[in-house]
Amino acid sequence: MAERYDPLEVKRRLPFLDVLAHEGVPVRRSGPNYVATCPFHQERSASFTVYVGSDPAEDHAFCFGCGWPNGKPGDVIGFYQAKRGVDFAVAIAQLASLGAVPPSVKTEWRARENVSRMTASKKQLDKPALPQLRTLNEDEQEQLAKLRGLSVEGVAAACEAKRVAFCPWPAWEPQPCWLVTDSARYVAQFRRLDGAMFVRHDGREIKCWSKGSPTWPLGAGEIGEQSAVLLVEGGADMLAGYHFLEGFGRLEQVAVCAVLGASMRLAVEALPYFYRKRVRIVLDDDEAGTNAAARWTEQLTEAGAAVESFSLSGLTTKEGLKVKDLNDLALVEESAWLDPELKAAFLDWDF
Repeated sequence: MAERYDPLEVKRRLPFLDVLAHEGVPVRRSGPNYVATCPFHQERSASFTVYVGSDPAEDHAFCFGCGWPNGKPGDVIGFYQAKRGVDFAVAIAQLASLGAVPPSVKTEWRARENVSRMTASKKQLDKPALPQLRTLNEDEQEQLAKLRGLSVEGVAAACEAKRVAFCPWPAWEPQPCWLVTDSARYVAQFRRLDGAMFVRHDGREIKCWSKGSPTWPLGAGEIGEQSAVLLVEGGADMLAGYHFLEGFGRLEQVAVCAVLGASMRLAVEALPYFYRKRVRIVLDDDEAGTNAAARWTEQLTEAGAAVESFSLSGLTTKEGLKVKDLNDLALVEESAWLDPELKAAFLDWDF
């Protein structure tokens, strides 16, 4: 497992102004704060504002021009991620090296303390009322595999794990649907088995219908003794996770978890299940996916997990379309799998 660094200690040893200087961003004082020309967009006047706290760990910044990062202040680790174009794990390791922050057993103590606190503060999440579910039969599994461009074996593995079920939905106009959920039943997502859209009462069309707590990562409570976790966003990508891990023979070692919404933080009730696990995040190749990966990496690292992110950037399907998510990855040319880094995303869990 990769060395871990305490994010709080990294921020304490590396004041924001020092990192700005290291990255070649000149600043000047403006009242009690500091301002700089924003490195993330073109501007003539300085709108990137740095707020210096009494403790360097409290330093944060915000750009009044472009809204970096996402309309709320960001810390020095988030700045370094954005400036260098790296994920949270890489950023914190590089900053730790820059600030001579040693990997310390204190990080492990902190992780254990965090897990204890999270476990102690668990509250019962609301469980949505779900219709009666049943396992997809063989014909339905084949229909779903064809619909998503996945292997029947992968779909069957997801069904065997009780992550995918069949039910009619919605109640007022039942349609054959496939549903993703887990044994906790905190959240579920429905999609039509024929691939068509749902039509709501207001006439609006939607491709999927979710019920319950979207912050709950499906499958978290069932990780158990598995040492690694593939974390994705959405029910279709969860199904694709089973497709790839079954194909590479890694389902015994690697659990599949899915969050039904990239804009969400992970439910604190789920974080203890990731303690000392190796988690690889594969999210949609867009801004929302990048932001979610950073947010979840920070949460999982604090919970004592080792985390890596895998980017789908630069890949295309057989039709020449951009690969946007893990399900799309099943549609690439076979030659794409000659790339050792792509194979390693599903085969190499030693980090």
